[in-house]
Amino acid sequence: MPPFLGEREDKVRGNKIYGRDFRPSDLQWPSECRHVHLLRATYADRKYLGLDDQRLAEVFSTLGIEPPRIVQAPDLTARGYTAPYKLKDSQGKSRTVAHPDKGLDLNDPAIRGSVAPEMFGLYWLTPPGAYADHIGQPVAILLFRKAQDVRKFATWSRDPVRLEGAPILRFDASSRIERQQDIQRLVNPLMGPKPLKEEAIYGATHFIRSQVEGDEFSFQGNKDHDPDALGPSVPPEKRKINLAARKAREAIRRSVSEEGMTVLRRTFFSQSIDPMFMELETGLAWVDRTSGTPVLRIAAGTQSPRKDKENLEALTGLATTNQPLEIELKTFPIGGGFGGRDLSTFSIYLALAALFAETPVRLAFDRYEQFLCGIKRHAAVLQNEIAYDATDGTLHSLDSLIYMDGGGVLNLTKPVVQLCALHAAGPYNFKHNAISGYGISTDSAPAGSMRGFGIPQAAFAIESMIDEISAAVKQDPIRYRLDKLLATGSVDVAGFELRHHLDTERICRIAVEEPLWTEREAKREQYEVKGNGLVKYGVGFACAMQAIGTSEDAVFAEVSISPAGEVTVRSTAIEMGQGTDTSLAITTKPLLGRDASRVVLGVLGRFDAEHIRLNKGAYTQGQPRNTPKLDNTMSASVTAFFHIHAVQEAAQVVFDHGLKPCAEVLWGQPVPETARWEDGKLVAPGLRPLSVEELAAMAHARAKDAKLCTGAIVHTYYRNEYARSEYTVGSTTRTRHIDGLAVLHGGDPEDVGNYQHITRAADVPYDADGADAKHHIRSVYASVGHLVAVTVNTRSGVIDIVDAMTILDAGEVHHQKIVEGQVDGGFAMGLGMTLLEDIPPAPVGVDGLFNLHRYPVPRATHMPPKGIQLRLVTLPEGQQILKSGPPIRKKGIAEAVMTTVMPAVANAVAHATGARLTILPFTQKRVLEALKS
Repeated sequence: MPPFLGEREDKVRGNKIYGRDFRPSDLQWPSECRHVHLLRATYADRKYLGLDDQRLAEVFSTLGIEPPRIVQAPDLTARGYTAPYKLKDSQGKSRTVAHPDKGLDLNDPAIRGSVAPEMFGLYWLTPPGAYADHIGQPVAILLFRKAQDVRKFATWSRDPVRLEGAPILRFDASSRIERQQDIQRLVNPLMGPKPLKEEAIYGATHFIRSQVEGDEFSFQGNKDHDPDALGPSVPPEKRKINLAARKAREAIRRSVSEEGMTVLRRTFFSQSIDPMFMELETGLAWVDRTSGTPVLRIAAGTQSPRKDKENLEALTGLATTNQPLEIELKTFPIGGGFGGRDLSTFSIYLALAALFAETPVRLAFDRYEQFLCGIKRHAAVLQNEIAYDATDGTLHSLDSLIYMDGGGVLNLTKPVVQLCALHAAGPYNFKHNAISGYGISTDSAPAGSMRGFGIPQAAFAIESMIDEISAAVKQDPIRYRLDKLLATGSVDVAGFELRHHLDTERICRIAVEEPLWTEREAKREQYEVKGNGLVKYGVGFACAMQAIGTSEDAVFAEVSISPAGEVTVRSTAIEMGQGTDTSLAITTKPLLGRDASRVVLGVLGRFDAEHIRLNKGAYTQGQPRNTPKLDNTMSASVTAFFHIHAVQEAAQVVFDHGLKPCAEVLWGQPVPETARWEDGKLVAPGLRPLSVEELAAMAHARAKDAKLCTGAIVHTYYRNEYARSEYTVGSTTRTRHIDGLAVLHGGDPEDVGNYQHITRAADVPYDADGADAKHHIRSVYASVGHLVAVTVNTRSGVIDIVDAMTILDAGEVHHQKIVEGQVDGGFAMGLGMTLLEDIPPAPVGVDGLFNLHRYPVPRATHMPPKGIQLRLVTLPEGQQILKSGPPIRKKGIAEAVMTTVMPAVANAVAHATGARLTILPFTQKRVLEALKS
């Protein structure tokens, strides 16, 4: 077991570790503080006219509150702090999001019809005379002197009775417009459809893949095709590709009837849910003008520090003042992230408050605010048609339409829709596919990154339908899947070869032999007899291949060793409760003889030091410091595959160029290949054991003269293949799977100025496979399967989970307890989405009155009584995950585990009762309705 690391002892002792624990004085800032409250729009379908100043003054007086400083949209405009916009290019590539008021002079011919907001919407604060981007968008920033005044005002402002008749926000009722509010009704013909307006679409993604003779087509070579875009405004070359996509789609649909296929049509709805992290978004900020250049200091819990820093730099760069402003961002461990802190606007509003205050500021959401404005999972409607051969169940084609509710601002809707579409066919090999996904603009809270990133919605639909087809062709549901699975070497829905390790088949082979599966019919009969038909038993299975990473992933890591042999790891990774600090600490032991005794996470500025930093830019001849991406957000299950690899590479440099040369001197011969670490000593047959302390002391003593390495900073870049190059340290040259390196030759590792940049040999550190990587959407997958046993009470509609098994391809397990914890947490999160959690569409879901009394979450009583049985599909000795490149054997699994809980439960209910559930969550009412149909 690893040592206690980071904040573990502090957690037990109740010490300060999370952002919510801190006040300015804890950071050695001035103790005086302003407490921030964001006053938010209550309507987005009518023009906002401004604050009722007289009414607001009455409220402050009645509550006994000292009036705060109020910052409104004109104050931001006066200083140049405007939200970013995009303009369409001459070919009309950027599409305009529907919005009744663009905030610009639309009479200007150069502007009219060409404005599109960036990911954060049209406004930071809704200006008078405009429509809010969404309900809950801030209209004013209130800076209070006392924390209790914030609480008083927040409590008062969310009481609807007190707001009736005399609201503090003024709106023009005569300007009311109809806005899309519920994609379930928008696109589901069973629930009364409304027309889908072109301008309500954030963007679309299409994967048309046809093998029909004469109409062959795929995404490969025809990126961003759109079979519906054939108008005169589309450039001729693009129109030609789109026409080919249209013809291919029509050919697929014709071939269904020509080949006598049977068609199964189903519509599925998955709801919007909240990430429900335990620690609400909280942070401190201060514009420090005490010396030299002013510094905007931000301290907050974030899972995307690089993005936050870049967004803050863009924000302050718009200011009309000529005085430069540096950005310093400090991160805290996070009490849960799950994607919901990726591309959050929280740091922007924290910074804006600080820019208008003379003291530090503190912004701390309460649970009501988090439900109102926090990033949500996309509600989705999937309309699937699967064509198959009714005689043997052979899969012919998938025709899928996907609609996802992006809320009031773009955020990450486009990539979420794309990933949902990429996984629409699940892990199955269809001959053809015609998949189209659309992000829809509504007035709900922003939807963006959340654990699974669009894949759970796709898995719910495809796994339910595959199960139904297996029943139609009278085959065992798992055996039916076996000869239809994608495997290494198969081609995905985009037409790309799956080059790397994929193990879904072994998961299915394990599942089909498990007693939970083989005994399910006998147990169902037992329940039928015992329960007299009232309580029914069933077991369901579902599997998935879940993409790891973002398709372009970059990581910094640093490993240093002290003269006493103590190891320190620094990383851009963030601890969100997933055990990153432990995972990175134990990574160094196989290479340096001991676990790291210190792990520092969320590091940014250190890796940006001028003498060692890399330049963000494409790999280019003559630019050996270029890298396409600096670092990742902490999302997409990146710890095991990306961050551990980077730490291993850094530790390997320290060993190869620091400890190993010392061992050769002490042994008087080259270090044999059989050498290994045992109990903190480097051992080899017939040679004296060398302790890590002895080697580290010698390395430091000889570091300057012999150019021995006592620390290394590395940067890795992955896109379907790891970048690699040769590096020369001292007199030794080695190829490493990194694209940036700096080394420390003795001296204090705390001072990054002691590091020396090592220029890589290759300006473009890629082979042919890597050079083609830019065309691939995703390349590495973790496979998972769930067996779930349920009972269904046919009188009450209650579903109980009575047993569950997770069968998981995690590669080589890095830390067993962490894997088990991630499995339990992922299953619980999936169960919440399956049975309980639901945020209704606007205006109900964003009325500011949501809290845990209206939003049920899973508890221990919802989990299987015996816990989750875990079966790990181990990676055979000698195999690695990548087809070529570094010998990586570990996969991230946090997202994969939750992905198939929903369809596994749905399939279990169908086995128990024969009823098919297609709308999440599976409430008692919906279960009873399904049982009647």
